[in-house]
Amino acid sequence: MKAKKFLSILLAVLMLMAAFTACGGKEDKNSSSAADSTKSSKTESSDPDASDAGEGPEEAAEITIMMDGDNTPNATNLVLDKLGEMTNTKINMIYTPTDDAATKRSTMAASDTLPDMFRVINVVTEAQEYADAGLIYNLAGLEDKAPNWFKNAGELLNQVPANKDGAIYYVPDGQLGYAYNLNIRTDWLNNLNMEMPTNLDELYDVYYAFTNNDPDGNGKKDTFGLATDSDPRSFDSIFGAYGIPANKNNIVLDDGTVSIYTKHPNYLEAIKYIRRLINDGLVEPDWLTIPPMDKFGKMWNGVAGAMEFQCVGPTNNWMPGRYTEEVTPTFGFAVIEGPDGSKGVSPQFANITGGWCIAARTENIDACLRVADFCCTDEGNDLLYLGVEDVMFKWIDRDNGEYEYLGEYTDGTKQRAEGGFCYSWLCPPAVNCEMRCFNAQTREGVDLAHENMITEGVVDCQDVLQTRSDYGSDMDSVISEMYVALLQAGSDDELQGIFDEYMKRWETEAHGAEWEKEITEWYNANK
Repeated sequence: MKAKKFLSILLAVLMLMAAFTACGGKEDKNSSSAADSTKSSKTESSDPDASDAGEGPEEAAEITIMMDGDNTPNATNLVLDKLGEMTNTKINMIYTPTDDAATKRSTMAASDTLPDMFRVINVVTEAQEYADAGLIYNLAGLEDKAPNWFKNAGELLNQVPANKDGAIYYVPDGQLGYAYNLNIRTDWLNNLNMEMPTNLDELYDVYYAFTNNDPDGNGKKDTFGLATDSDPRSFDSIFGAYGIPANKNNIVLDDGTVSIYTKHPNYLEAIKYIRRLINDGLVEPDWLTIPPMDKFGKMWNGVAGAMEFQCVGPTNNWMPGRYTEEVTPTFGFAVIEGPDGSKGVSPQFANITGGWCIAARTENIDACLRVADFCCTDEGNDLLYLGVEDVMFKWIDRDNGEYEYLGEYTDGTKQRAEGGFCYSWLCPPAVNCEMRCFNAQTREGVDLAHENMITEGVVDCQDVLQTRSDYGSDMDSVISEMYVALLQAGSDDELQGIFDEYMKRWETEAHGAEWEKEITEWYNANK
């Protein structure tokens, strides 16, 4: 909470500075309209026929974009070069690890050094604070300069809390996020003469066999059942088997109160099952500390036999280049039923919590809008996802999404080093290249996951609630600590006491009880 308040204070100072500056007569960068964009770049000509008048070709405008991800693209690469060529820009890319992105944005915001374009995940608080502080550009009136980008967001623009009174500070991607699948290696099941599990008992048996019965046939005990990390969604289908949407979701309790998913009456029963898997050595032994890419590596290298994750990774994006075994693994998708017949996975909603802002301080608004608009076309997103056509890949049947990588770029590491995939969420269209290129199994898996999303009783609140804004990080921190403490408890008999202790802290120290009251009132007013 201290870090949150510190950022809020710094942003408040910036707001005051902006107010004093405005009183002194300085031009307001953020009062944007179509006419305002003419001040956007010293290098951009407003006359489309300028080159015909003897002034020569328009000079490329230089912009800085900040993205986050868990890949390692080269600082300069083929994809960025091509993107610059297609949009007449010179792009400086700040590519930061996902875990560091929020802190880096906060630091840059506090010093008013935000890049020209940057992605914001927390639209409820972060984007609102930036808008209030005058740090992001009001794009209202500039829609015709990026028609594809604005059309893609559509009505979602009006659902963004920061976009009040006709302002447009934040443009959401609008994608329906991928729900999770329980991806299980069917080649290992076949080797062990086992069927796809359908309930919790069968699932335990599969994980046990994957750990102890040499599923890869190499004569060694060097495998385990489930690739996991410290995110509760590593066990998404298990929580779902107990009727729990475990992706930080808000749920309606029996008494009508809206609260956090950990207050679901079956929460500790799910924890007991997960503890059994951990204590019996059937999951990733370093689940508490393993980074996401290392977790994925356990799948790529044939160490783990299953993973709760979007099927788009295991059955599409990673095929075949990411897998190191001589024979590429095969997968199927399990739907696990619980003791009372519950099943499913955490829900996904139309995405307004992932989108893009343009800094108020930019001097190249037209260039930013050109880049955003191009990236939001099929051609632009194809470039960002697959790479440079006829250099890194070629289409076999574009209409049916069939392509092949070329030469050294069949190696996923080299494809990403030259920028392939790494920037594919830069202002993407709702139906992006990835979706258009799914193989048949992945299409089925995506549909299966969406069909099994737990939506009943789930509350998706996008409005700025004051308690969430003030204490959200504290509430999340207590819940994360509780989850780890429960999984590491000495025995199941200790679980209720640990749960009660942490939930009391959540309600009082982290102000969870105040948030419950506020979100319940919001829910009753908006349902």
